[in-house]
Amino acid sequence: MSEAKPVTVALLGAGVRGELNLGTLIRERPDLIKIIAVAEPHDGRREQFVKKYGVPSKNAFGNWKELLDRPMLADAAINALPCRMHFKSTMAALDAGYHILLEKPMALSPGQCVVLTESAREKDRILAVSTQNRYNSIYTRVKDLLDDGIVGRLMNIDCAENIGYWHFILSYVRGIHYHSSMSHSFMMAKGIHDLDLILWLTGLKPVRVSSFGSLRFFTQENAPQGAPERCTQGCPVEAECEFSAIKQYIKPGRPDIPMWLFTGQSLEVVKDFVRYPRFRTLASIVTQDDLSEEGIRKALDETSYGRCVFRSPNDVVDHQVVNLEFEDGVTASYSLSGFSLVWERTLNLHGSKGEIRTADFSGRLETRTYNPARVRRERIRYHGILHGGGDRVIFREFAKAVQTGNPDSLPLAESSLESHLLGFAAEKARVENRVVEIEEYRREAEDEAVKIKKDGLYGAEVVMGSHLE
Repeated sequence: MSEAKPVTVALLGAGVRGELNLGTLIRERPDLIKIIAVAEPHDGRREQFVKKYGVPSKNAFGNWKELLDRPMLADAAINALPCRMHFKSTMAALDAGYHILLEKPMALSPGQCVVLTESAREKDRILAVSTQNRYNSIYTRVKDLLDDGIVGRLMNIDCAENIGYWHFILSYVRGIHYHSSMSHSFMMAKGIHDLDLILWLTGLKPVRVSSFGSLRFFTQENAPQGAPERCTQGCPVEAECEFSAIKQYIKPGRPDIPMWLFTGQSLEVVKDFVRYPRFRTLASIVTQDDLSEEGIRKALDETSYGRCVFRSPNDVVDHQVVNLEFEDGVTASYSLSGFSLVWERTLNLHGSKGEIRTADFSGRLETRTYNPARVRRERIRYHGILHGGGDRVIFREFAKAVQTGNPDSLPLAESSLESHLLGFAAEKARVENRVVEIEEYRREAEDEAVKIKKDGLYGAEVVMGSHLE
């Protein structure tokens, strides 16, 4: 029996996620996936990608429309465009006949997410969403323990996404998600991972949701006296400012985290750190063209990444809490915060016979049972760069699904739709300061989907913001 040929892929978007993460991982498995076409508007990034990954120059395009207007160039497409472009480009890819691995979040509105889900089903195309937590070893272990009834009947979950302060200011104060009009809410841009994890673990339908949160710290009012608009303009408090763009992206150009906190990381992290120099510096996000100090300083002078965190025009909340009630009376609380040293999710599941407690970055998993009173500790190594290692697994599963036509192991749009609707509903609850009934919200989303399809409202692209210009 001959081995299956690698799945050929057209990559939409060779930016940070497309080139730095996805491209790197795909390059590791030429037996599974081969990129043969790319669409990227930035000339330097596109040319760099073509050279690095051996994409035929005839299959390199300045935008996704040019690529998708051609007869099918590959078996599948990976959509790593900014999320404001997801809906229209994914609809076009489905129309062109591609199977798709779509970065989260699926689209900018609940109705758009419904339309994408229905379109994939109608066209019999695989539409998988990159919610990688389902593949992380620590959470697959939690799922097995829960399903085996080790802690009895599930009663409550509390989950906290503690985003490292350096990651928060990089993405949500200075970076691509700094303003909701450019991208998404904090809940949809980041919290969608955790909501999907909670839904996957419970296997239950949410009934209602409430939420509270605000932008409290990274505001003009908290700017140090005399702080300029940009960190490169001679800030008088640079020496003591932990948020300085100079420190974050040039000297030393990485988070100042004690080495002992990395003891829970997997061997793969060490290997990737050595193999891929761009994983070693946050400047890889700031500029993909020139990682010299001169190049980084130029980017800090010209883009939003050089702004003082207190003088940026950001509007995304820096902390938020969500309360959930599921069918059968199960409850969950979820906290999303931009204030922590390391980027670590903590997860506690409380059952009628015990509890499961995890801290993913540290690789800690603890099972506590009541009768007999016993505590069992496990160490499950975590990949702190590539979504806990889930990125590698989802690529493998996507390739296999395209090869075999069996997508059962993937987080398809149908299941991801539930976490997306919950995320949108949670943000609505926060903004309107009320409890949102999920079924009522679902009907609103379905009504929006009907209107989108009836009126052909497939959306216009948002012009790229200054942080990417």
